[in-house]
Amino acid sequence: MKETRIVKYIKSLIRNHKYLTVEDIMLLLERYYGLPVRVPSVYYKYKGIIKECRKEVYKERRRKR
Repeated sequence: MKETRIVKYIKSLIRNHKYLTVEDIMLLLERYYGLPVRVPSVYYKYKGIIKECRKEVYKERRRKR
């Protein structure tokens, strides 16, 4: 996955907080990046991106142990 500014932000949220749901992350993206989350295509696109970010962050955690 390409390391864009938004992807780095999502990964940092996942790393630094105990657990955030997809909806919590979406609300933060809407607030700070002005994403139109109400639009279904945008919602599902970023839902997939969040899922991939979660996988990568969890893989990093397993590697550190």
